[in-house]
Amino acid sequence: MSEERHIPGPPSELADTLNHWRELFQRKHSEDFEALKGLTGMEDPIFSFLVDYADIDDDDLLSLRFNEYPEQTVEQANEVLRSMCSEHTDVRCVLRPLFFPDEKLKHVSSLRMRNRGELVSLVVKIQDVGPRLGYLKKALYTCIACGHREEVPQRVARERKRPIGPCRVCLEDAQQTLGEQFSYSLYKRLDSLLQLTAEGSFYQDIQYLNVHDAIAPDEQPIQIIIDDEYVDRHKPGETIRINGVVYIDPIPDRNFVKDTRRILQVRALSIEQVS
Repeated sequence: MSEERHIPGPPSELADTLNHWRELFQRKHSEDFEALKGLTGMEDPIFSFLVDYADIDDDDLLSLRFNEYPEQTVEQANEVLRSMCSEHTDVRCVLRPLFFPDEKLKHVSSLRMRNRGELVSLVVKIQDVGPRLGYLKKALYTCIACGHREEVPQRVARERKRPIGPCRVCLEDAQQTLGEQFSYSLYKRLDSLLQLTAEGSFYQDIQYLNVHDAIAPDEQPIQIIIDDEYVDRHKPGETIRINGVVYIDPIPDRNFVKDTRRILQVRALSIEQVS
């Protein structure tokens, strides 16, 4: 039997999604790429690509992926933007999907745990603004023996994740050298060689907004997580439209490991001013 051929590159589904994002940006956002020329990361560290939801919805694949797996699909779009924009500038480019349809518009009071992971749009009034924070969005681990590196995506208000298992390079070398004599204690020692590297890990600015429905100020509020260029832009009393993803997070000041209770939050993908 012939050996199965290995085709390098991402899985076909991922590759298709990346290609569709690239085609959408090329077709609809040529002016944005022109605007990037001459910008530098020192002056403008972040450039927002304001993408109409209708343009995403017109593409069957992107519409499906964006509505079913919004955060993952947005990250894939940002990867495409990083690749395309690197030809013009060192400014970090991010996707900001706008103009969600009315069917996505919800009241804060209607959100429940079953809405976790859904795309929603909320018209809210800001009660108060939390301090500017930062979180480790992508942790870089480096093997202190061979220098092999692995990046591990992280989530807000979660325990920091490590790579699964020890350094792959050192593990393969040890298994080839020792064969059946390879022990569990050696496995654990190899696992300890992967250590978090501050230089190269990616930290993101975030901020929490406490908001309530613009038309129902006496009902229970909800927390909105904003990031990057939205941080330090908003003040109490403002009315804004949040387009984002429903999150479930641990109750503040509680032990994440032991306490199973959770609260609802919304991670903002974009913010629109309401006149």
